[in-house]
Amino acid sequence: MRLNKTAILIFFLLSIAYGYFYQDPGANGNSRLALTMSMVKEGKLNIDTFTSETGGYRSSDFASFNGKIYTDKAIGSSIFAAMLYYPVFKLLGLFNIYLSVVAEKHLLTFLVIGLPSAIAGTMMFLVSESITLSKLQAYVITLALALGSMMFPFSVIFFGHQLAASLLFYAFFLIFYLKTNPTRSFTAILFPGLIGLCLGMSFLTEMTTAIAIIPLIIYYFIIQKKNNQLYKLITWLVPAVCGVIPLSILLMYNSLVYGHPLATGYQYLMDETFVQGMSQGLMGINRPSLHVLFYETFHPAQGIFWQSPALFLSVIGAVMMIKRKNAWLELKLAGQIIASYLLLNAGYYMWWGGWSFGVRHVIPMLPFFCLLLANLPYRTLPVFAGLTTLSIGQMLIVCASTILVPDNKLQTIAQLDFFSYSTIYNECLPLLQQDKYAWNMGSAWFGLSSWVSLMPLILLIVFVTVLIWRAPKNSNKLAI
Repeated sequence: MRLNKTAILIFFLLSIAYGYFYQDPGANGNSRLALTMSMVKEGKLNIDTFTSETGGYRSSDFASFNGKIYTDKAIGSSIFAAMLYYPVFKLLGLFNIYLSVVAEKHLLTFLVIGLPSAIAGTMMFLVSESITLSKLQAYVITLALALGSMMFPFSVIFFGHQLAASLLFYAFFLIFYLKTNPTRSFTAILFPGLIGLCLGMSFLTEMTTAIAIIPLIIYYFIIQKKNNQLYKLITWLVPAVCGVIPLSILLMYNSLVYGHPLATGYQYLMDETFVQGMSQGLMGINRPSLHVLFYETFHPAQGIFWQSPALFLSVIGAVMMIKRKNAWLELKLAGQIIASYLLLNAGYYMWWGGWSFGVRHVIPMLPFFCLLLANLPYRTLPVFAGLTTLSIGQMLIVCASTILVPDNKLQTIAQLDFFSYSTIYNECLPLLQQDKYAWNMGSAWFGLSSWVSLMPLILLIVFVTVLIWRAPKNSNKLAI
């Protein structure tokens, strides 16, 4: 499993795709970015200045404590953005150059969300290629997830889910590398440390990642046992120390803001609707509902298998993994993570994700579908490619229109007929039919309008697909 020309090409394709679109993050992302700006520009943790009417990051998603306003979101994405933007802000300030609020949002969305997603997509390709031994099949798997699922829209908007998904998959990739390359001495210290850091950072970004972190930790120790590394102190100590670093940041932040390391912003919400919702069960999470489990998977309104039909074939991949004993470990890992997220979200009081075209809270599980899809028989590739094309097309509709879909109908989904409502076809597509396109490079850079503004990206995807399709089998040489 080595970096090759095809993987580099895919990284650039995904980077361009994630930079091609941009959408304002609304209340959720503004709350996160307000903390970033407060840290960078004022050296403070409260966000009063930037969530005001004139602050540019107006949001209703905040907590109030001791007369000050704070973000109620997990702080990981805000801290990453501050680390990246602080030197940029100071450098530009030397020349009296100050970015507009829109430019700040756009830049940080790409640097903090888009680029890490492109790296994760490249890793998905490398893992899939090592399993399938086919560049073309691995490429289609990558497209199905990186461009054909919620990973795509949520890579062009500043939310925390996709960054958390990327960090979780980084950790998996490093563990998988240890499994496939057990004799590499330079990885003995570096990789366990990076694994711990990625897992800790994912928790700092979205605390629900705990349900994926636990299976990944177990997977790590199983692999280290097979590598005869389990009883070495370094195997335990290095990832533990590195994983504690992000956790320490979280505890310190909570102590400074709320006076207690275990306090969270959700304890001090201002919106009464959210207060009532979050008071249910454990932080708004109750026992899973079978009805919600159906809504989030197979219902046309937001079901992930309707919005990303390529994922349907993951069932076949899972069956094939059952037949291959050497794939059981990854099957258990992927199955646990996917099932945990679906069940957790099925018990959440706002399972549909508020103003969102999809059930966004399950996004961190999506990269792990590549383990199931990589075990599809090669003969299914034509069907899989067709479903992937449909999946990408539907995600393009969302990226080109709006990710933040009003949730009034989703709140009464039980009263709707089965085929009467779809967020993509009843909310997003009508906007495009009215020529209401979100920001995209085709329009902003090339002066293209309407659907023609999407053609440069579509043609690029087609071009890269042809290159990889024509490349010699099991070769790193592309048909350029």
